[in-house]
Amino acid sequence: MLDLYARTFDGVGLGADEYVVSSDEKTSIQARCRCHPTLAPGQARAMRVNHTYGRGGALAYLAGESSFRLAA
Repeated sequence: MLDLYARTFDGVGLGADEYVVSSDEKTSIQARCRCHPTLAPGQARAMRVNHTYGRGGALAYLAGESSFRLAA
């Protein structure tokens, strides 16, 4: 993997038209929203966060980064 960041693969340098793209996925993130707003900390009071939440289904998070521009 690290040789790709150096723009090489199997000891051969990548061409000008070849790129390295890093990607990751996190499937089935539970989308939840709090039923009540969080109360900011006050004088002699800690922040208050309600433990109840409403379910909003499941989401898929996909991320990709083109790292060929990061190389000097």
